[in-house]
Amino acid sequence: MPLVSMRQLLDEAAKADTASAHFNVNDMEQIQAIMMAAKQTKSPVICAGEPRRRARLPRTFTCSSLIQAAAELNPDIPIAMHQDHGNSFETCKSAIALGYTSVMMDGSLLGGRQDAVDI
Repeated sequence: MPLVSMRQLLDEAAKADTASAHFNVNDMEQIQAIMMAAKQTKSPVICAGEPRRRARLPRTFTCSSLIQAAAELNPDIPIAMHQDHGNSFETCKSAIALGYTSVMMDGSLLGGRQDAVDI
């Protein structure tokens, strides 16, 4: 199954009266463990990256590439790829370009500014 939108994942969870787990992904071992558990429990997952982690990882091992690889290797498990705590419009825009299916802009990081951004 390709990556799914957060809306689709949460709507399906609501219909089934279940919750969906959210995991911050830092490395390959974590995503492998997350997917093993998701496969055993037949559960969808929300895998998240955030700007500080994205900045530390080499380009070929970004959170998005790890999550996309997990989706390819586990086609039966719905995965929403979530950009957690986007610290700027540019960060959120780049997450969308990288294929994230959900983006959160953390307005608390704007120093009190109340900018509205249309994406």
